[in-house]
Amino acid sequence: MAASLRHMAHFQKALLVARTAPRLSTIVRATSTLNDGASKVPDHSMHFKLERLWAVGMLPILPTSYFIHGPVMDAVLTVALTLHIHWGIHGVVYDYARPYVIGEAAAKAAHVGVYVITGLLLAGLLHFNTNDVGITKAFELVFSL
Repeated sequence: MAASLRHMAHFQKALLVARTAPRLSTIVRATSTLNDGASKVPDHSMHFKLERLWAVGMLPILPTSYFIHGPVMDAVLTVALTLHIHWGIHGVVYDYARPYVIGEAAAKAAHVGVYVITGLLLAGLLHFNTNDVGITKAFELVFSL
């Protein structure tokens, strides 16, 4: 009986020490000297919020473009889709094509590639809008199949 009481007292003391001791994760974070580049990354929370607001703002554009056809709606849809896709690709490249992961030259090429892809996308959509039926009419034709 005395052994079990001592065991219980030892357990309660260990529990109290565990609750008041600093967490290992905070100690490791505070003393870590690993330079992974994360400390150099600026806060992009405002950009992330702007992307989300833009995506929510696009929600009424897509169904409206099915019913309203014309060059103005084609232009609105072209700009909205191009900017949305650019931000998505840029986010992926910014997260995964860091210089310390793939090298300085490849990271610069990846970032330039984002703008090349965006430019080609915008040029292709504008060309399709002016020299063909346009995006909104193309949606109608696809959905009528």
